[in-house]
Amino acid sequence: MGDAVLRSFACAVAGTLAWLLCEPWFPKQFSGEVALRSDPRWAAVEQAMFLLLGALIGATAGLIHGWRKGGRRNLLLSGALGLVFGAVGGGFGHVVGGAFFTAASIAFGLNNPIARVAGFVPMGMAIGAAVGASALTVRSTVSGAIGGLLAGFAGGALFDPVAQVFGTLLMPANMVAAQPGQQIEVGAPGRAVASFGLGLLIGLFTALVDRATRRAWIRLVLGRNEGKEWPVDAAQTLIGRDERAHVPLFGDPTLPPLAAVIARQGAQYVLHDPGTPMGVGHNGVRVPQAVLGHGDTIQVGGFNLQFFLRAGAARAAAEGRARAQPVGGGAPAYGPPAGVSQAPQPAYPMPGPAPHGMAPAPAVAVGQVLVALSGPLTGQRFVVSGSLELGREAAGVPLGFDSQASRRHAVVAQTPAGLQVTDLGSTNGTFVNGQRVPMSPLRPGDSLTIGSTSFRIE
Repeated sequence: MGDAVLRSFACAVAGTLAWLLCEPWFPKQFSGEVALRSDPRWAAVEQAMFLLLGALIGATAGLIHGWRKGGRRNLLLSGALGLVFGAVGGGFGHVVGGAFFTAASIAFGLNNPIARVAGFVPMGMAIGAAVGASALTVRSTVSGAIGGLLAGFAGGALFDPVAQVFGTLLMPANMVAAQPGQQIEVGAPGRAVASFGLGLLIGLFTALVDRATRRAWIRLVLGRNEGKEWPVDAAQTLIGRDERAHVPLFGDPTLPPLAAVIARQGAQYVLHDPGTPMGVGHNGVRVPQAVLGHGDTIQVGGFNLQFFLRAGAARAAAEGRARAQPVGGGAPAYGPPAGVSQAPQPAYPMPGPAPHGMAPAPAVAVGQVLVALSGPLTGQRFVVSGSLELGREAAGVPLGFDSQASRRHAVVAQTPAGLQVTDLGSTNGTFVNGQRVPMSPLRPGDSLTIGSTSFRIE
């Protein structure tokens, strides 16, 4: 609940700030409701207010999301995305909500609560979706839209009662201040409450719906920032010291930029060691890979993480886990679901015991390997045993951090003629020694480039 309370309060402040900046520009005197609504100044200020309302609420929620995720890059990126998406959502919601409000006003009357709700619901949905979109996942965008819908409904239902109460209280003073034949516009209190309420409710409901709809998540139970949580939404959730990881961990300089990967395969979540010297622990045992269950612990460097599944998802994962077969080779690990290959192993033996008392993994014989030369994987080595797929959602070499790589970009495989790379129809192509190739043999010393990540063949 802490995140929901923080987000709701901060977004309420953002909504109030938008009102404070725009309210002085609204026309204050009019000769009739129709004349007021047809005033071009009114339309311009109203549009600017909703754009600013969406932008400030979106930026605030984005900054909180980036701060919770960790790292300066995530803070600035999420804040900027929230600002842009929020402005777009506010503008779109104003146009659509205005059309719904006009239609409902004709049908039910100008000050009917149904008309207000009809106008506020699209506004809340658009801004809520923008708040969710700053996390760059479909689930968060949908949950944000649902939370915004609830916020818009509540805000629309409260707008007219609040405006009428304050309008009645301010009426005597307004009659004195008004010029002959004119009336004072008394919607400022209603707009103030609506702006504050939309920010409060959008922040609250988007956080609650996001929490209620997440299927799997990780909690840090030992290490810097204990108690922090991250959703496991991506096809491949990357864990490591790099800020571009889905789960960035800071405070341990020995932790690799990419320390572990959780691949989602149907109802199953499979933990992989991407070939790190220190290894990955699952419930205290060092493993090349393991199918995760609710409450399992993950050890990477000096950090202990706990994996959680929603009740229904936990049952489905437990059923699949019971059917999974152990991987041969001595390490007590579960085999992955169909379609997920075994995580690559380092190209050199692992001497000595693994950190934190984990049982050591068996040594792996030296063979042909890919050595990462750039990005979060720099220095990590991937053994090519059979075939090894590379891409943003590949199990072999996960490149979820590389926006230039395709989901399934290329595959490197052992053939009778030697090592060979085959492009899988990627958008940006596969390059060997700087030349784009659909298929090419690979020899020791060759350079292989996938997206913006380069590898050397050894």
